[in-house]
Amino acid sequence: MDHFIAGKHAFESKDWAKATAELRTSLSVVDSPNARLELARALRDSDQRSDAWAEYGRAIEKATQLAAKEERYAKTAEAATNEREELEAKLALVTVSVAHAPAGASLKVGGRQFSQSEWGGPIVTAPGAVDVILVDADDKELARKTVSVAVGDDVPVAIDGATAPSGAVAGKDDSDAEKPDSSEGSRRAADVSPRSEPTSLRPYAYVAGGVGVLGIATFAIFGLMSNSAYSDLQSACHPGCPPDKHDEVSRGRTEQTVANVGLAAGLVGLAAGATLWFLSVPQDTRSSGAALVIAPAYVGLRGSL
Repeated sequence: MDHFIAGKHAFESKDWAKATAELRTSLSVVDSPNARLELARALRDSDQRSDAWAEYGRAIEKATQLAAKEERYAKTAEAATNEREELEAKLALVTVSVAHAPAGASLKVGGRQFSQSEWGGPIVTAPGAVDVILVDADDKELARKTVSVAVGDDVPVAIDGATAPSGAVAGKDDSDAEKPDSSEGSRRAADVSPRSEPTSLRPYAYVAGGVGVLGIATFAIFGLMSNSAYSDLQSACHPGCPPDKHDEVSRGRTEQTVANVGLAAGLVGLAAGATLWFLSVPQDTRSSGAALVIAPAYVGLRGSL
C-alpha cells in the first residue's frame, strides 16, 4: 500500500520515473487494477504511449474480473476503457488474424515479437510501413506482409502460415538440397504464362488519332476557304485593295492561321495516336522487322507484325 501511495504522490508531482517505479513495485506485491490504472496514466503522461496502451488493457481485464465480486472495480474498468480509447487516437494499430500457424509460432510486428496469447487484439506499432512476419518456433519465416499504417488507424492484416514468403520457401531445410532443381520448371512456367497486354493505351490512341483527323479536316476546310478568299482578292486588289475589301483580307488571314494550326494539331495527333497504338500491341506479337516511322510525309508502321 505504501508503494501505491508513493506512486500516486510522485504522479501528482509529475515525477514520472519515480511514479512508474513505485507503482510497478506495488503491483509486484498486489496485482491491483487501480495500481495498473495509475501506472498506465504515468506511462501515458511520460510519452510511453505503447506501454501505456498495453497497461490500460491489463487494468481493464483485471478490473472486469473483480467487478463481478466487487462493484467498485467497475468504475476502474470504465475509466481505463475511456482513457485507452482516447489514447488510441494517437497511436497506430494493426490487428492480425493468423491462419495455419504451427505450434510455437509467433508474430513479429514492427520488429517486436508477440506470442500466440497476444494475437487476440490490436497491436501498437510505429506509423508508416510495418512488416508483419509469422515465424515458427525456430524463428524461420513462414509468411510476411507489409502494410502502411497512420496514426489513428487500426489496420486489419490477414496472414497465412501455409503461404511461403516472397523469394523464400516456408520451412525450407537442408533436405531441399537433395531435391531436383525446379528453377528450369519455373522458367518454363513463366514462358507459358499469359503476358499482360498493354491494351489500356488503346483508348488514348483512339483519342489522339481522332484529334489528328479533326486537325487535318480543319486544315482542309479552312485551307480551301483561305484559298478561295485569296483568289477573290487577287483579282480585286490590283494595284491595291479598296477599303471595302479590308474585312475580307482580315478574314482570309484568320482562315489561313486556323488552317495552319489545324495542320500542326493534325500531324501531332496522328503521330501520337500511331505511337500509342504501336505501344499497345502486345510484346509477343511484335516482330523485329516492325518499326514506327514518323516523317513529314508519313506516320505509321513499316515492316511486318
